Amino acid sequence: MSVTIEDIAKEARVSVATVSRVINNSKAVSPELKKRVNDVIEKRNFKPNSLARGLIMKRTNIIGIIVPDISNPVFGALTRGINSFCQQKGYTLMVCESGGHQEKEVELLGVLADKKVDGVLFAGVDVNSALVGEMKSMRYPIVLVTQEASNGEEVIHTVIHDNVKAMYDAVSFLIENGHQRIALIGGPENDYSSGQKRLQGYKQALEEQKIEILDSYIEHGDFSFESGYECMRKIYEENSVLPTAVMVCNDAMAIGAIRFLKTSKVSVPADISIMGFDDLEFGRYFSPELTTVRISYFDEGLRAIKTLFKLIQEQSVPMTQFIPHKIIRRISVKKI
Repeated sequence: MSVTIEDIAKEARVSVATVSRVINNSKAVSPELKKRVNDVIEKRNFKPNSLARGLIMKRTNIIGIIVPDISNPVFGALTRGINSFCQQKGYTLMVCESGGHQEKEVELLGVLADKKVDGVLFAGVDVNSALVGEMKSMRYPIVLVTQEASNGEEVIHTVIHDNVKAMYDAVSFLIENGHQRIALIGGPENDYSSGQKRLQGYKQALEEQKIEILDSYIEHGDFSFESGYECMRKIYEENSVLPTAVMVCNDAMAIGAIRFLKTSKVSVPADISIMGFDDLEFGRYFSPELTTVRISYFDEGLRAIKTLFKLIQEQSVPMTQFIPHKIIRRISVKKI
């Protein structure tokens, strides 16, 4: 029969709470009591597992993560980074898919509360004031990851990349390579960080160089291959003067755009350059190899879960933390 924490407490003639404090080193215990407890632990070869520790600390050792689309490779990389740390700490990761619908996101926040999770990582689409209000009412700490609160207030801890600066740097890279007619295939218009902020960075780079921003050069997709194909089709069909480069807000849509151009006998990059965003693995093996903005979503997830653990332990952490980005030059952008 396995030894329990109650057995250790009884033999050491102390309370279960004292054994808990010795095991977890959570509060000061006198040297005499600590030695007495540790002697019994060693004698009985007691090894508390992660579940036992969780019960002692009134925790479940479960972390929740809410994502819009589990099939999106971005969230796959993000989750791997998160889970790598959870496994080290003996925690279980509970992954929930919301479809990007606020009603479902609110429902899932409640489900995770019922499961008594220790904390939640939230990757939404539009983290508006109503959603922030729901988050603040939860008993567990929450960290936003890949998405900022759209009300602009730093009221929920956030780990993200700088979408405005990353897009500004990408468009500036195209300008430095001689491009003046630069179209944009953006993310959903209701997506604050990956949609609106990337659009802001695109416009800022063009405005600084006094390059005209054409409405007919801007289309919004949903980050899928299919929407990239359709957005590129619209830009191609609705402009008599085609862009020399297209900045695309994720790699999947960039590949969809290239696919349309290939079917239209338009060469990439000889006729039109294409630049993506994310640097997902498939972009390196596509033809032509995709020039893109590298975001390490694994590292972003890792930073987010480390931040969440600090909040669970009631430690102080910055409200917003940024993960660096990097321009990756490959074949799909031509210097003109």
